Amino acid sequence: MKNLVDEKGLVKFGIYDEPIDHINYLDYPLETPMGLEIPRWWRRIKANQFAFVGIIGPEYIIGMAVVDLHYAANGFLYVYDKKNNEMKETSKLAPSLKNIFIEPYPDKLKARFSMGKFKIDMDAGKVKAQGKDLDLDFDLDLKNAKPLRICTRAGYRDWVYVEKTNPIKVSGKMVLGGKTIDISSPAYMAAIDWTCGYMRRKTCWNWASISGTLPDSRSFGLNLSCGVNETSFTENFFMVDGKRTKVDTVNFVFDNKDLFKPWHITSFDKKVDLSFFPEKHRGEKISAFLIASRFTQLMGIYEGSIETDSGEVISIAGLPGFAEDHYAKW
Repeated sequence: MKNLVDEKGLVKFGIYDEPIDHINYLDYPLETPMGLEIPRWWRRIKANQFAFVGIIGPEYIIGMAVVDLHYAANGFLYVYDKKNNEMKETSKLAPSLKNIFIEPYPDKLKARFSMGKFKIDMDAGKVKAQGKDLDLDFDLDLKNAKPLRICTRAGYRDWVYVEKTNPIKVSGKMVLGGKTIDISSPAYMAAIDWTCGYMRRKTCWNWASISGTLPDSRSFGLNLSCGVNETSFTENFFMVDGKRTKVDTVNFVFDNKDLFKPWHITSFDKKVDLSFFPEKHRGEKISAFLIASRFTQLMGIYEGSIETDSGEVISIAGLPGFAEDHYAKW
């Protein structure tokens, strides 16, 4: 499929089996709730884009993102050293500039955040990033990846397109504090969250993500979300050895006064019953006139069980992953 928005300015909502080459959001005739057409320059500003790459392994968990709101941008990069319980992090907030962008071609993954010595460069399957005492260079096997592609309504006339891809095989290295560390599958697996669209002005979500290898050597990936991208369709699924099981709506139960207490995540169709035990977090609070963000991304361990479409029940024990609690005003 060449474009998400067709020649009539319409978007077909749902889950796509085929790639969408171009998320041509500027061709969408966005209107106010009362039917006034929004000009093209304002459509560009209203559109939000972000690209997140996470890498999960037994000793390190890596996260990086480029967020482009077209009037402001954010980039972050961190490494969680599980053994030493230490976090190395770099984060910048900046106006949208020439060296900060996300191209609207989701399957080609091209994004950049460059500000001084802090750099994130995603170019197809090649990802490089530099921060304080940190240098990453690795390749993602996107040819064999199987993303879930979904476009859902967001409010009255808006919409959001999302691609969630995990697990992804990875190979490369990380230099952390002068030490070179191999980052390669099957010990390490990656995930991509690529999003573009006209999100609700105020939005929030919870998110769970696992990318890893099961004890029997099968690859495993999981993506669950509540609060966003679930109008008629959901982005919830898990992958076992390349086979996807679609999951119904999910519920996140946690103590919002203490996010480090165990979480419980279940699905309405009973295919997912997981507990998450947080170990570390990366968080920030931003309040900058037009935008606001209360963001907490946790790293920890998942335990529990999942059931595939074929009826196989798989025990999940000690698999590392992400969980998230996020409020945003775009």
